Amino acid sequence: MNKWRLPFLAVLCFVSESIFVDVWPKGDLYVYYFFVPRFFLVFLVLTAMHFGGTRAMGYGFIFGFLYDCVYTELLGVYAFAYTLIAYLAGKAVKWFHQNWFVASLLSLSAIVLLDSYVYGIQLLIGRTDWSFSVFWERRLWPTLLLNLAFLLAFSYPLERRLAKIRRSEQEE
Repeated sequence: MNKWRLPFLAVLCFVSESIFVDVWPKGDLYVYYFFVPRFFLVFLVLTAMHFGGTRAMGYGFIFGFLYDCVYTELLGVYAFAYTLIAYLAGKAVKWFHQNWFVASLLSLSAIVLLDSYVYGIQLLIGRTDWSFSVFWERRLWPTLLLNLAFLLAFSYPLERRLAKIRRSEQEE
C-alpha cells in the first residue's frame, strides 16, 4: 500500500491544476491576466529534492506526456520540459541545503524556465504573437504570484508528506 502513496500524490497535484482552473473566478482580471497553476511542477521539484532526480524524471516524463495529450496540441513539449526540470532540480539539490527557502526558489525558477520554454516554442511555431514584455506582464508575473501563494500555503505540508513517504520506503 505504501508504494502507491507517491503516485497518488502526483496524480492529485496533476488533477488539482485543472480543478483549480475550473473553480477560479472568471472576471475581467482573468481575461487580461493569465494565472496558470503549476502545482505538479512544484511537486516535481520537491520530489527531486526528496527522492532524487532520476525518480522525479520518470514522473516528469510520464505526467509531461499526459499533460501534452490532455491539454496541448503539440506532443513532447511538456514531456521534455518536465523531465529536464526534474533533472536540473535533482542536480541543484546536491549544491544547496534542503530547506523551504531553497525548495521555493527552485520551484519558482522551474516555473519561469517552463513558461519561458513553452512561450519560446509557441513563438517559434507561430502560435503566439506576444512580445516578451507582454508575456512577462500578462502571463509570467500572474503565474508566479499564484504559484507563490500555493507555495506559501501548501509547500510545507507537501514537503512533510514527501518526507514521510521517503521514510516509510526506507523502512521497507
